[in-house]
Amino acid sequence: MYGAPVKLLLIRHAQSENNVIEDRPDYAQARQPDPPLTAHGHHSVRQFAQNADLHGTTCLYTSLMLRAVQTAAPIAARLNLPAHGIEQAYEYGGLTTGPAGGFTPVTGGDHASLRAHCPTLIWPAHLTGQPWDGGAEAWEEPLFHARAVHVLTDLRARHPGPDRVALITHHDFAGALIRAALGWPITDTPPTFHLAHLGTAQLDLPADGRVGELE
Repeated sequence: MYGAPVKLLLIRHAQSENNVIEDRPDYAQARQPDPPLTAHGHHSVRQFAQNADLHGTTCLYTSLMLRAVQTAAPIAARLNLPAHGIEQAYEYGGLTTGPAGGFTPVTGGDHASLRAHCPTLIWPAHLTGQPWDGGAEAWEEPLFHARAVHVLTDLRARHPGPDRVALITHHDFAGALIRAALGWPITDTPPTFHLAHLGTAQLDLPADGRVGELE
């Protein structure tokens, strides 16, 4: 007999400074490797934290990209929970100069610098206080899928019971998490799940690794 699945609420970060320049012809040169939220993004996530249905959330996780950590801060305050950093929950390509997934890798923030944006941020224990490496990676779907499977396996191990946990993540990686949870095969052109800024999707994840469900 199987136990109740953990419910995983995926939340895309609020609007970042890169998002507002995506249509510019010089975007590849103007983009920041690890952009902060815009003023609109900060305002939107404060409203989201007040109004979203977060009832029953028992644990909050976040990508270590700055825009995700800043998104996590008011949500953590609303829930009165710490925000646990997950190193592998970053957006496709990781932190680099130039276009995402290209040019020079950039190291991510350390605990002190990111905790300035989210005071309740709990740092991954295996990093022993060091900065995260930024996750620069080749733009290859099997790599993204493997990382999504790793994150889901980790969350299942941490939450074998019927918890509801939330994860602040990113547009493309949220899609990878959904496809991996549903057991969809890897392809070079996978179906896309479109999450607007602060858009949500909830997955039911059986603790034994069986295929999950998208609510």
